[in-house]
Amino acid sequence: MKILKLFVGFLCCLLAINSQAQQEVTLLDSNTFKLGEGVILSKVSFRGLCVVNDQIIWASGSRGTVAKSTDGGKTFNFQQLKDYPKSDFRDIEAFDDKTAVMLSSGTPAYILKTVDGGETWEEIYKNMDTAVFLDAMDFWNSQKGMIVGDPIKGKFLLLQTLNGGDTWKLIDQKYLPKAEKGEAIFAASGTSLKCWGNNEFGFVTGGMFSSFYKFKSPNSIAKKINLLIQQGANGKGAFSFVKSNKTFLAVGGDYMKDSVRYKNYDEIGVNLYYEDMGSMPFGYRSCIEKLNGNIFIACGSNGVDVFNYKTKIWKNINQQNFNVVKKAKVGNAVFIAGNKGKIGKVE
Repeated sequence: MKILKLFVGFLCCLLAINSQAQQEVTLLDSNTFKLGEGVILSKVSFRGLCVVNDQIIWASGSRGTVAKSTDGGKTFNFQQLKDYPKSDFRDIEAFDDKTAVMLSSGTPAYILKTVDGGETWEEIYKNMDTAVFLDAMDFWNSQKGMIVGDPIKGKFLLLQTLNGGDTWKLIDQKYLPKAEKGEAIFAASGTSLKCWGNNEFGFVTGGMFSSFYKFKSPNSIAKKINLLIQQGANGKGAFSFVKSNKTFLAVGGDYMKDSVRYKNYDEIGVNLYYEDMGSMPFGYRSCIEKLNGNIFIACGSNGVDVFNYKTKIWKNINQQNFNVVKKAKVGNAVFIAGNKGKIGKVE
């Protein structure tokens, strides 16, 4: 009996160790990348990323660049859209290997859609107004989605689609939240806006003020929650958030001082004690994603961290620059992308 108890204890230890499996970032071999005409990877910054499933991955970035893999990242096909060589496509949402919608930040503001796997792209939306700056996009399903943009005349821009991105319309003015002076949104990873449930969505802000705006539906008044993340300057604030059950976790900080480990994480609506550095990421973070259970991953210009929500401990696993990390909507694959055309996989 004593031997049996020892064996059971040993087995439990093994299970506990296995449950704390280590994550690591593996850069994909650029020799397997198929570069289209005009694509110079070293000059491309990827900020848009969508992992449809374990096989289908789309990425979008600067210089009008789009990438797609249909074999789980073994190979990627890259293209530079000839009509948009100066556009910076900061977010992309895909539904399969044929259909994807992406937006560009800056002027002109574009929304493009493909239904043939990227062979052709239709220009759904174009706005030459220099006040228009699109930041992030998310969908509830293949038909319903939202886009958020920086404030215009004191109100945040919110566009809605009900037909898979074929058309986008501004929601009713009375539901557009008022922005504080100097408050804006960051287009760092396409994850400053998220949709969940049937109609709920929200977005985080930064600049002089950092807030979380939560909506029950596009036709509702937002609930505003002040965030504890660094703020008070153009480069500070919340850059990304993720929903986990009833909890919302936000990351950000000061991208001008990306190694500062202070007030760059907030469990929205919960008071935190920032003296405990174990509860902070290892610097500014532009994106956060849930892996499974209590485990989250966040990336930024000075590295990649894994966060155990149960223990409140952050662990740095990589010191390279990455802008965005996403887990498969269906499946377990996790991909990460960043500057100089880097695309990696989190093992």
